[in-house]
Amino acid sequence: MFSSLVSSWDTAVIGGALGNIKTDLNGRVLNSVEQEWATAALSCGAIIGTLIGGSYSDKIGRKAVLIIGDVCFAIGAILICASYSLEQFIVGRIVMGAGTGIAAVVCAVYIGEVAPSKLRGRLVGVQSVMITGGQLIAYAVSAGLDNVNGGWRILFALSLPFAIGQGIAMHWLPESPRYALIAGRRDEAERVLRKIYPLATEEELALKLKAIQVMADVSQSLKLKHPSLWDRIRIVFTTPTYFRCVLCASIIFLGQQMSGWNSLLYYSSTLFGAAGFNNPSAVGILVAGVNALMTTLSMFTMDRIGRRRIFLIGVPTMIIALALAAVAFHFMTIPTGGVLLENPPMPYDKKWVGFMLGMVVIFIVGFAPSLGTLSYTTIELIPLEVRGIGSSIAVACQWAGNLIISSTFLSMMNKIGPAGTYGFFAGFGLLTFLWIYFTYPEPSGLTLEQLGLLFTDGFGVRKAEQMRAAQKHRDLEGVTKE
Repeated sequence: MFSSLVSSWDTAVIGGALGNIKTDLNGRVLNSVEQEWATAALSCGAIIGTLIGGSYSDKIGRKAVLIIGDVCFAIGAILICASYSLEQFIVGRIVMGAGTGIAAVVCAVYIGEVAPSKLRGRLVGVQSVMITGGQLIAYAVSAGLDNVNGGWRILFALSLPFAIGQGIAMHWLPESPRYALIAGRRDEAERVLRKIYPLATEEELALKLKAIQVMADVSQSLKLKHPSLWDRIRIVFTTPTYFRCVLCASIIFLGQQMSGWNSLLYYSSTLFGAAGFNNPSAVGILVAGVNALMTTLSMFTMDRIGRRRIFLIGVPTMIIALALAAVAFHFMTIPTGGVLLENPPMPYDKKWVGFMLGMVVIFIVGFAPSLGTLSYTTIELIPLEVRGIGSSIAVACQWAGNLIISSTFLSMMNKIGPAGTYGFFAGFGLLTFLWIYFTYPEPSGLTLEQLGLLFTDGFGVRKAEQMRAAQKHRDLEGVTKE
């Protein structure tokens, strides 16, 4: 969980750091392109981290790869804190990004594999709560250090104790029972399963172990046939079942990033400062606070309401809010030729500024419980035998989208204006909604082994409903017999 906290801290803290760096790097103020490089460097490292992390988690275990991620966090933080040049700062961000990518892909896999079926969604939701909590804390601390000379160094240094602490604490955590079986450690897998399902009978544990063993054997067979990373990537793209489930998760992850959330995460101070707010960091805290609150609420409701239903409510809410925010930006910036200026000749109309902020808050109300939280649960749709490499591909798409937004947002704002930029985000949100509606099956109540069968002959939307209905019928029969 601390991996998610540290990665979200390191992701969000750049928003406050950019305003505090001033002339500390290369002896001058960074221009907009250099700010994009400094921000996007983390995404570049994260893409590398996801591809390496997911692949090696199948080779050396989930725990070992998470420890490597903690080492990347620590080294990256040290490089950044000691930076006096933009080049070293970017290198540090890339190394830190590798840790972030590893955390993004392996945390969700590990939590999903050690969680009981009925609590799996909620526990993966805890990961999202840690992510949003880290972002909120980062905004709050950034606001406190805003006027401190060299405060940005302190911001990055504060992630060190968490990274080092988790790296040490991982020694006492159990390995995933599914990886233990893949590695041939059956006794360890049985021991961990007993902890996960303490009320299960010997017969139920034996059946569970047998089901996981079948998938582990398939995974081992696949590794023997295709030992190289590129061979396994090729298998994912050429096997229809694997390709469909990985594609489903990948597009949802991409949609999460292309919704424009990261424009608020990375550039909130720049955006709200230009809009005329005297304390943009405080507005950033409001944005992060609403995000954390809605994410926490979704953790307790996702399994009861259903993940597909939350997607189909949350994403349209986002689209409407983004479209109205674009309208607000249009009328706001008419006096400045459709461009958001940092120092406009006259203050922007407070009516439209307030309306824009309101739409941003409503956008987050839709985003946080849907794309913000549930995207991470899509990894469970990927069958065990390709879960490592499949989740790497899916999360790499997430960070590719992150890279696109973080490296182009300021340029888009300058070229097509804020109205065009947020209109673009709304359009991409609509495409994401259509994709979810036609391809994303409801996974609540199904085991990981059952989920692996959903995409054998299509995207499994109807099949999931049939399997869930059958599961409810069996549960009712069991209650009746008792």
